[in-house]
Amino acid sequence: MEKINLNQGWKLHDSPLYWQKEKLEAVRAFQDGWLTCDVPADVRMPLIGNGVIQDPVTADHCLESEWVEKRAWWFFKEFELSGLSGKTLELVFEALDTKSDIFINGQYAGSHRSVHYPFVYPAGHMLREGRNEIAVRVSTGLEDVTDEQLSQLNWAVCREDDNGGKYRSDYRRAFVRRPQYTVGWDWGPRVVTCGIVGDVYLLSCGKAVIRDVEAKTRLHGDTAGLTVTAEVESLPMVSTQTCDIQVTISYEGECCAASVLKDQLLTSGMNYFCLDMEIEHPRLWWPNGYGEQPLYRISVEMILDDSSKEYREITYGIRSLKLDTSPMGGEKRKFQFYVNDVPVFCKGGDWIPNDSIYARVTDRKIEKLLEEAVNANFNMLRIWGGGLYEREGFYQLCDRKGILVWQDFMFACATYPDHLEWFRREVQKELDYQTRRLRSHACMALFCGSNENHWLFNSQDNPRWQVAFTREQPLGLYISNVLAKKVIHANCPDIPYWNSSPYGGKLPNDDSCGDVHRWHNGFMSQDMEERIEPVLYDEVRSRFVSEYGCIGPCCVESICEYMGTDKVERSGRAWEMHCNVFERDSVYAGIRKHYIDQPERLGMEEYALYGGMFQALVLGYSLEAMRARMDCFGALFWMYNDTWGETGWTVIDYYLRRKISYYAVKRALAPIRLVMRRENDELVIWGLNDTNAAAQAEGELGYVSFDGRVRKLKPVIFKLEAASRKCVLRERLPKEDYRKGSIMFLASGGPEESVYLRIGDIRTLEYDKNSIEVLQTKQTGHYTHVTVTSRGYVHGAYVKGGYSCSDNYFDILPGEIKEILVENQEKHALHFGQVR
Repeated sequence: MEKINLNQGWKLHDSPLYWQKEKLEAVRAFQDGWLTCDVPADVRMPLIGNGVIQDPVTADHCLESEWVEKRAWWFFKEFELSGLSGKTLELVFEALDTKSDIFINGQYAGSHRSVHYPFVYPAGHMLREGRNEIAVRVSTGLEDVTDEQLSQLNWAVCREDDNGGKYRSDYRRAFVRRPQYTVGWDWGPRVVTCGIVGDVYLLSCGKAVIRDVEAKTRLHGDTAGLTVTAEVESLPMVSTQTCDIQVTISYEGECCAASVLKDQLLTSGMNYFCLDMEIEHPRLWWPNGYGEQPLYRISVEMILDDSSKEYREITYGIRSLKLDTSPMGGEKRKFQFYVNDVPVFCKGGDWIPNDSIYARVTDRKIEKLLEEAVNANFNMLRIWGGGLYEREGFYQLCDRKGILVWQDFMFACATYPDHLEWFRREVQKELDYQTRRLRSHACMALFCGSNENHWLFNSQDNPRWQVAFTREQPLGLYISNVLAKKVIHANCPDIPYWNSSPYGGKLPNDDSCGDVHRWHNGFMSQDMEERIEPVLYDEVRSRFVSEYGCIGPCCVESICEYMGTDKVERSGRAWEMHCNVFERDSVYAGIRKHYIDQPERLGMEEYALYGGMFQALVLGYSLEAMRARMDCFGALFWMYNDTWGETGWTVIDYYLRRKISYYAVKRALAPIRLVMRRENDELVIWGLNDTNAAAQAEGELGYVSFDGRVRKLKPVIFKLEAASRKCVLRERLPKEDYRKGSIMFLASGGPEESVYLRIGDIRTLEYDKNSIEVLQTKQTGHYTHVTVTSRGYVHGAYVKGGYSCSDNYFDILPGEIKEILVENQEKHALHFGQVR
């Protein structure tokens, strides 16, 4: 099988929206107004490149290009072909956004109405030797949705006053299989995408082709049993042929197992060959922090009776995975993942598309984000259901980096018309394609039916969105409750499935069962104190928190970049649009509670600093609190990455700069961590060890004054078993002045960090500003090793200048010695600041 790439050299023109496919020749006749582009391309990309529009992620320019969705867009590509004799040709568009008509050499080839699975067409009868042309008409698909259709869904779709704000949202999205977020969300503008947004190529095939290779693992003792299934399509329509099939499993170039099927009969159409193989002493795949991620190569070679060959290869991680939902007593049930029979506390964030114009997201951007996730000690990402199934390279990188993937199906915050047969057919094709594509990835931990559909539309939390679900009109729940389960059972029964997020219990979002989204008793509470008080997260009683969050600003450099000016005022339409819809002055309130009065008067540098520290405080504290709950088995915060720049949920901003909160999350998710809390009059310490090796936390524990003069310490050693979480100390809290000092654990070496018990808000603590003393600096390649200390307590010590560091915006306890690594290729002198 040969792939002929058709990504380069396309022409683009627009037309009135009512011009349908019969207008192909009229568009081709245009003399002026043509743009050129390569694909993947959203139509805005060449429009930006040619100065027709400004980038919609900057300032409020998204409003200036809304006209784009009110036009039809026509792509044309000419190319040469030769040597077609005896070949079967297929035209593949990996992704089209969204309503599309495809033409080959002027002939209509077909239509497509979903971005979530490819358009594949047997094109040999339309192609010819020499010059060929492909044309595609694309529109958003929203134009076909009527009010009459929306009334079938009771208009139950997140709308302006619910989720999007003044410039966002669109009821019609529920009828269109497009990325739902593109009509606008609380964290992103309305930029309704349109274009050829995936690769385009021809597949030139001989007499047979290997369509798919699937692998399944059975672990028993020190042996891995693998079943490898090769799906082979024999292309002659009425004749049989024969072949040999050889499967080889290798690791780092060394063959571990091989098997051959000789003289196999191929009948017309699909054929399936299953081979059972064993690997002694397999190298097991582990999530990040628990071990390594060895990947085997499984290669399938087919030799046909005419001596032609076909070859297909996949990488594969050997591991077992299960989701335990067994009873815990009363109404409580577990929601706990096990990998290779080891319990895993799932920690990480929710993943959204990386740009309002997602077609321009580079492979390097995705790789950088996953590198940063690993660096922040993530072992899971949840792919949110209002965006996109990510490209293949994303899942391959998750395999390599040990990031488990909770994969939502692409339905979010809406009722959906699954009572209509055409819609069910579209969704079935989508789910079948995606589950087959992803099922052999080691990273795949769970498929999930939707984001918030069960909760929002049958929940006491949202009484005005109450809708009546019936078997005749399930309003989207047939997809999650029936169709998705049938597809999973047929394609990948070993991968756990969950109906929605959140889901479980008598009503979705029940603490006793399944996963929860902690919003109404968190940052979306009507009570401002609940939005900004981290201590409330000690009250979490959920089995698995898959969404919750806190809002904070980006650094000043990013703020200036997305506002499009160096002189930014925190007012006006553009500033409002780049502040999350749910911000609602919460950042000011958080600064006021934890740091200083009158935050509205702060300059931009101070706003970014104090606002970032507020977000860091809430996220860091809350993640520790949930990890320290022995009956909580996962914590994923909303959200990890950004689709444009804003004062918002993320810890990595749109420009891939770390926010202050990134470092707090990294510390809170450290594989080995002590968490210290006050419970009534008791001091309680939990020991967390998210590794497969036993460890111990050794140091001194006791009361230390913030000026370092009072030190009532005793030596302690806390032994931490592998892959464990437990209470390692519970004792009466001594009577001390906790405004002027605290209980501190000063680590004496090893992987654990020094920690202290914070009683009260930061601004209520009584301590003087203490100087940061640099004990040593040493340059190694591009990195500067810096060792610092302070005689007294320092809050929020940071390296000035926006450097990427192993740790930053950290506290220094009195007398603590701390070493950090600073990426400093230019070998600049480093200077420290602190928050007070």
